[in-house]
Amino acid sequence: MPVNDLASSRARRPHRHDADHEPVRPLGRRQVKNLGKWGFWSPPGDQAGGARKLAAGADRVELKVVSSEPQCRALDLERHAVQHRRVFFLDTPDLALDRHGLIVRIRDMGDRPDDAVVKLRPMAAHTVPKWLRRKNTLDVEIDAMPGRRILSGSLKVRLGRGVVARAHAAGRPLAKLLPHSQRRLLASCGPAGLSLGDLMLFGPVDVHKYKVQLPGFDRPLCAERWTYPDGSAVLELSARCAVGKAPEVAARLTAALAAHGVGPAERQPTKTALTLRYFAPVAAA
Repeated sequence: MPVNDLASSRARRPHRHDADHEPVRPLGRRQVKNLGKWGFWSPPGDQAGGARKLAAGADRVELKVVSSEPQCRALDLERHAVQHRRVFFLDTPDLALDRHGLIVRIRDMGDRPDDAVVKLRPMAAHTVPKWLRRKNTLDVEIDAMPGRRILSGSLKVRLGRGVVARAHAAGRPLAKLLPHSQRRLLASCGPAGLSLGDLMLFGPVDVHKYKVQLPGFDRPLCAERWTYPDGSAVLELSARCAVGKAPEVAARLTAALAAHGVGPAERQPTKTALTLRYFAPVAAA
């Protein structure tokens, strides 16, 4: 299923001449102020208490927002340093891991060490196995998107340079790259009876990651363009910060983006959900 059918706004990269027909209209100061304390990431009023509970269990916050290529053209991404990687996800053909709140992602990082992550999302403290809590190796953060926040816990490992590309080129199952600790987490939190042989490959997706220095924002802004095999794409902007600084950082980032005419797309899908749904018909075939 094309990504453009999953996200509300047209995500395919537009032709350059389309910019003449899509003027950038920055939000006014009053509009930005009315967004709330967290700017684009302000939770609905009835969820404010839940947001405070999430903050109590997290190490940091990642502020994420999906925007459109026409709006982000003012950021001039192509002039910034870029890193290229290929991203794969693993799940069963019927997305059993996804239904259990588990994400398995493997990245081919090119000339940098590859990595694999098993993520609990959403995560609740009581769902984390005791052996993993004792090791203190779970990276816990709040994924904050316009309209919702999710607590996630990630167990990440380095795989070495070129490991993923060689395995994929040879037709070897990428699931076999997962080390014992990640397999143990899947066994603890995944569906009963799951084996590595049950997992299918969802991907690859070509990803370009840009590090942007945005005027008016004093920390790096990450821009990721995920491009799918049919040419459709999704563009996500993000920044990380400590939990205690999140409202301040979110407000400043909102103001800086709004000054460039950049705002949230109508819908805010996660990259994981888009990728699983995009490749699901292929995996199930």
